[in-house]
Amino acid sequence: MKKYYCLGLLLAMCISCSNENEQIRQAAYGYSVAMANYDIDGAEPFCTEETSATMLSTARYLLQFVDSSYIASDTPAKVEIVSVRQMSDTTACAVFHKTTPIKDFVDTLELRKRDDRWLAHAPIIKNNVVAQ
Repeated sequence: MKKYYCLGLLLAMCISCSNENEQIRQAAYGYSVAMANYDIDGAEPFCTEETSATMLSTARYLLQFVDSSYIASDTPAKVEIVSVRQMSDTTACAVFHKTTPIKDFVDTLELRKRDDRWLAHAPIIKNNVVAQ
């Protein structure tokens, strides 16, 4: 009987981890694809308040100076989440591959768990590395 209990517990843990990774993947994808396509409002539901207050407000401000023909030539962007790694109960990292008509690169995104939701956390960016 103990054998089946342990097996059931192990299976429940695997399902929980799988579900957690899927939530991380969905949040990373939602934020990354919106930002890659210059959809700042579309990125907001997928990020922390700090990210919204800094990164998104800065992006909104800067986008008014970007030529719309450049944006049109750089979209649509395709994003693929290459991998996700949960670092702790509340911190994760996603690696994504972004492809646009102009660019093709791989980058990382930090995510934080807030109120049982995984959200992109990128309040300050320096040299293409997320800083706290």
